[in-house]
Amino acid sequence: MFYQLKIAEEKDLGRLTDFVVKAGVSSDGISEIIDYFVLMEDGENEIVACIGVQPLNENGLLRSLVVSDKLKQAHILTLFQSIQTLAEKKGINHLFLVTNKEASVQLLSLMGFEEIDFKAIPEDLLTLEHMNGSLKEENAKIMRRTA
Repeated sequence: MFYQLKIAEEKDLGRLTDFVVKAGVSSDGISEIIDYFVLMEDGENEIVACIGVQPLNENGLLRSLVVSDKLKQAHILTLFQSIQTLAEKKGINHLFLVTNKEASVQLLSLMGFEEIDFKAIPEDLLTLEHMNGSLKEENAKIMRRTA
């Protein structure tokens, strides 16, 4: 199967929102940061994966990762590499994410993310609703990657 990556545009907002909501992920705030999302589409231009970064100064919080079960691990790695490149181009030097899945921690470690203590989270990131909601999840772990 052929897949292509693209940076989301305003015209993608409706279908991106539908895609993440269908997966049970919050779409709050996507419209304000639409150009901070990377989409992966299949040959029929249907979204099969997405990830976004919510910018705050030189920090960014990865959010709204949704991946179709059709995709292989290599596709997910490509998606992460693309969002990292986009973040760097937009002046984001530190990427943060919250996960509660141990398998994710292992994969993300291979991609240059390191687990950090809650006390190491920049204060400005703690003002983000998405960050606070994620931190309340059971077994939440914070990971950071520096450009």
